[in-house]
Amino acid sequence: MPSATFSHTASVTASPTKAWGVLQNPDTWSKIGPVSDVTNPAYHEDGTLKSFDWVADVGGKKYDGAAIGGDYTLNQRFTMTLDTSEIAGDVVATIDGNNPSTDVTIEITFRTKGMLSAMFFPAIKKALASGFPQQVEDLASGV
Repeated sequence: MPSATFSHTASVTASPTKAWGVLQNPDTWSKIGPVSDVTNPAYHEDGTLKSFDWVADVGGKKYDGAAIGGDYTLNQRFTMTLDTSEIAGDVVATIDGNNPSTDVTIEITFRTKGMLSAMFFPAIKKALASGFPQQVEDLASGV
């Protein structure tokens, strides 16, 4: 099945702790890639995002999915796996606070799973390629 990976780094003046907090807000993820809605967040005891439900918009049709958090290091890095019946993906978010500013890097890989998403994959890939850097910059502007 087709897949594509996109990565972008945005620099912010906030601390790594503040950047981490923004990345743990489920609403942050409702504005990245084909994700159009996020609900039902669950958290680890330390406040790290553990899971949430999400909706993907593929070819004008909405698909319900789940996001499951993976490994993480507080204020530095975390991963999530995204899954619907049509598309799946992986997110890696890293925070580097060793510079005068804090760098937030979001890398997302999407894979098609169903026939419909495979048909629309070129359009999905083009939309992500053109919009992803701005989405990450917008995410960082909320830090």
